[in-house]
Amino acid sequence: MTLMGKTKKGGQMKTAENRFSLGLDIGFGDVKLVVGVTQENGVRRKVIRRKFPTAISYARDGIIGDLGSDEKRYEFNGREYFVGVPALKCRDVFSTRDIDFLITHSPLLAFAAVEKNFDVHPHVHKSENMGISKKSLCLGMPIAHFHSKRAQLMDIMKKIRVSDTPLSFETIDIRAQGQGIFFDFVFDEIGQPVTDHLFMNILVVDIGFNTVDILGVLGGRPSREWSGMIERAGISRIGEQVGAYLQREFNFDLPEQAIKDVLRKKEIALYGAVKDISWVIRKASAEYAEWLVQEIRSKWEGFLKTADRLILAGGGAYYVADVFHSVYPKGFLHVPEEPEYSNARGFQKYLEADHD
Repeated sequence: MTLMGKTKKGGQMKTAENRFSLGLDIGFGDVKLVVGVTQENGVRRKVIRRKFPTAISYARDGIIGDLGSDEKRYEFNGREYFVGVPALKCRDVFSTRDIDFLITHSPLLAFAAVEKNFDVHPHVHKSENMGISKKSLCLGMPIAHFHSKRAQLMDIMKKIRVSDTPLSFETIDIRAQGQGIFFDFVFDEIGQPVTDHLFMNILVVDIGFNTVDILGVLGGRPSREWSGMIERAGISRIGEQVGAYLQREFNFDLPEQAIKDVLRKKEIALYGAVKDISWVIRKASAEYAEWLVQEIRSKWEGFLKTADRLILAGGGAYYVADVFHSVYPKGFLHVPEEPEYSNARGFQKYLEADHD
C-alpha cells in the first residue's frame, strides 16, 4: 500500500502529502478504527478499517526468559504492555469496565490502532508514514460521561506518546457514542449529506460490550432529553450467562475478554477437544434481546411512536437484530452494514464533511 506519491512541479519531483481522517471508537470490548486517505490534490484514495480487542496486560518476562516473547510491546507511562490479542493470552489481562481506566489508556489504544497500519515514527521517511502526514481525529465516548469527562479525554489525547514516539493530530474532535452511528446514516462515503435522512426523528441504539448508549435525534439534532445510557446492559450480559455455564459444566473459568472471543467463535477448546456451545449462546442471546426490547420500550416507547427510524448498531446488533426485526415494522428498523464499525465509520465521514 503506497500512501504517498510523487508529483512533478517546476521540473523537480515533489512528494505529495496525503491527508488522513481517522474515526476511532474505543469501546469497552473492541477498538475500531476507520481511516480515510485523501491525496493532496483532493483525490480520495481509500478507506482502511481495523478492529482488535480492548485488552491490555503487563508485558512480563516468562520463567524461561525471552522464549515466546516475540509479541509487540508498548511502553506507556513507565510500564510495558501487551495490547489486543497478545494481551488475551495473559492471565492478568485488565478488566476494561471502568471509564477512568479506559480514558487513561486511550492514548495507548489509539497508538496501537494506528501503528498496526502505518509507520508513526516522524523521522522515518517511508511511504506509509502517518507520523509526518496531515491527520485529523474524531473519537467517541459514552454518553453518560460525555459532559463530565470530555475535557479530560481531550487533554490526554493531545499528548500521546508511546514507546518514546509522539502521535499528534492537526485537529481532535470528541463526540458522544451514538453520534457516529447517526453520522454514518446521514452522510455518504465521501461525507456528502443524504438529503432524505437529514431532518428525521431517530432513536440510535448503540449496543456495546459493557453499555448500551441511546441517542435521540429530533429534526436532525441530538436531544439531550431523549438520550442516555443503560449501564451494564451490553453483550457482557450474554457473556456472564455463558461464563456461568462454562464454570458450572466444566469448571472452566475465563476472564471477561476471553469469553468475548468465545462468543465470537461459539466454541471452546477443553483438553484438546473442541466443544460446540452455540446453543448456549443462542439461548442467552435470545433472552438478552427480549430483555433489551422491553428495557427500550419502557423508557423510549413514547419517542419511538413518533420517530422516523430506529437504528440498531454496535457489535451487539448481531446478537439482537432478529428479535428487533420481529418487533418493529420493516423499513422502520435500520441495521447498518458491519454495525460494529458504524460509530468509527460515521466519525470518519464527519471529518470528510463540509461543516459550514
